[in-house]
Amino acid sequence: MELRRLSKEVLEIRIPYSGVESKPFLLASDIHLDNPKCDRKLFFSHLDRAKADGAGVLLFGDVLCLMQGKRDRRGSKASIRPEHLGANYFDLVFDESADILAPYGKHLLMMSNGNHETAVLNNQEVDPLANVIQRLRDKHDAITEHMGYQGWVRFTFYQPNTNSTGKIRRCNLFFHHGAWGGIVTKGVMGGGRYAAIAPDADIMVNGHNHERSIVNHPCYRVNENGKVRLQSRFHAQLGTY
Repeated sequence: MELRRLSKEVLEIRIPYSGVESKPFLLASDIHLDNPKCDRKLFFSHLDRAKADGAGVLLFGDVLCLMQGKRDRRGSKASIRPEHLGANYFDLVFDESADILAPYGKHLLMMSNGNHETAVLNNQEVDPLANVIQRLRDKHDAITEHMGYQGWVRFTFYQPNTNSTGKIRRCNLFFHHGAWGGIVTKGVMGGGRYAAIAPDADIMVNGHNHERSIVNHPCYRVNENGKVRLQSRFHAQLGTY
């Protein structure tokens, strides 16, 4: 796989292929890695499987929790991991997170902001994922890219040693950490909204509400030759660890 940052909002993942084959990816969000209630055993079992399968890993927001800062009114020192107890709380979280994610640095393709990261950025003037990713890249040679609260991942499948554009296949993934709740609908109705604001998306991903579902939102498309086709567009809600 090759990563290309096409813009601030778009990451391209280029994948060579020779015939009919598949490429696995792990999509996850709302890990809350530094929270004592995070199921780290489950999370790292998923990372280990992704590494063994040669999969790419994409993390869509709230990778960290970071609620125990001095200015956070939600904070409680009773809800902090022992290794993060110290005057330099944020540094301790960033260092430990980078160290335990380091073995997966060649598979961890991107991490994007969630509301927990943006809250720290807005209130503490510290960019959490920028710090963790910089540590991963500098100390552990990771290839991880830092993305915003929403954006695109373009999967480009190409056949090496050919100049034919007909051999290129693309799949566009639109992600948004989360804008709408879903107490009654479990967030499923949000898929139609994401489909409306991101019409070029083949896959739509969100987290935030801690719900899990995959729903197809098909639509009619017309090509340049006037042919009508029915296109599947999948909305995936990612749960929490």
